[in-house]
Amino acid sequence: MRTGKILGAYSLVYFLAFLAKVKHFTLLSSLLFLFLAVFLYVVEKKEEKTTLPLSGIFALGLLGGEGISVLQLSTLSSSWTNSTWLSFYFCYFFFYFFYNLFAVRKQEPEQKDSKMSQEGDARFLKTCVMTLLSISYVSFLIEAIVLGYVPLFTEHTPHAYSAFHLKGLHYFTTLFVLVPMLLGYLVKMEKKITLFDFLTFFLSLLLPILLVSRFQLIFSIVLFLFVLLLTGYRLHWKKLFLLFLFLGVTYLILTIERAHSVSYLLDIFAMKNKNIPILFVQPYMYIANNYENFNLLTKNLEVHSYGFKMAYPFFTLTGLKFFLDIPLSYPLYLTKEELSTLTILYDAYYDFGLFGVVLFSSVLGGIAAWLKSCNKSENPFIMAILAQFTFYLFFSFFTTWFSNASVIFYFGITLFFALFWRLRRNGKNKER
Repeated sequence: MRTGKILGAYSLVYFLAFLAKVKHFTLLSSLLFLFLAVFLYVVEKKEEKTTLPLSGIFALGLLGGEGISVLQLSTLSSSWTNSTWLSFYFCYFFFYFFYNLFAVRKQEPEQKDSKMSQEGDARFLKTCVMTLLSISYVSFLIEAIVLGYVPLFTEHTPHAYSAFHLKGLHYFTTLFVLVPMLLGYLVKMEKKITLFDFLTFFLSLLLPILLVSRFQLIFSIVLFLFVLLLTGYRLHWKKLFLLFLFLGVTYLILTIERAHSVSYLLDIFAMKNKNIPILFVQPYMYIANNYENFNLLTKNLEVHSYGFKMAYPFFTLTGLKFFLDIPLSYPLYLTKEELSTLTILYDAYYDFGLFGVVLFSSVLGGIAAWLKSCNKSENPFIMAILAQFTFYLFFSFFTTWFSNASVIFYFGITLFFALFWRLRRNGKNKER
């Protein structure tokens, strides 16, 4: 009954926002979408009694992004097709429906172990952290030696990071992104911040700086914050301010190091109003143009990929692409070659059109329903999987996360450690 009411309200406001846009009341349409995103987040936060309700987070990312995108402040924008409007409407509708349809009873918190056992768990988690960091640094050094440079120390090289890849190895170089969120769980476990936490946190954030990767820096820090929130840690505003200050400063430095001048960026973004400061233009375009790329896909796609786009990580990570003659390269429909982010739905639509969107959203909702039940798990790696999933829903406006080989690789590595943790705990219980 509650699900029907929420979806009814969602459908009504979405239709009004759509109507406002087609009648050229653009600002009203934007405000309606933003209201809808915040409303759904607040309602789900109250219902689930958590700061990070998956359905609410998805609304903020997908519908909030749509609210910003409908402003269409760039000349790269164009009228949206009916397929575009229906895709984003269907996406949240079916996600939410199956999220509630497959909702399972929350697991009870696992029984607390003795102090000695908890100390053993903390030591094991530290070993995992050091293992991931060691793999990252060794892989990074191999890439730097073979390629002959470190992206941070190059000059006037806009694509230094993009070229800093050795096939296969670079997946392992970027494993450092998993470290900060594990440290968040370690802080909760030990109830204090130690020198080990400081040093490994610093080392994990040093690598994205050396790589000049703004995304991996943001990814690492947001995952860290999500784990803290999921484990019930109360973030003090001073600590949060310092963390975001560090993120802002390093983001600015990395932007400069990537050799992208303001004039270069403004030329690419092609804003209708040339007087809007780059400080607002850049985040706006990183959200809005993704929807325009999706819209371009619905306008120009002639032949669907019939599952191969979404299956790309499977063929890549298993190595099957080297043995099977399968089509894995498809044209991208982009407003500009430099603006290549796509929204979470791009590959699902590429595969099967609107049916692909409905199928993908339904499966995503079902997975989210299961993960929702795991938010009290004492397994830090299960919480790490939940944190990653939450991140991808929140940044659903950005790219096709679940058909990205790196994302699936991170899930796979985290799941490996989660199973290792569980086997270890089961072994300890049998010894008792």
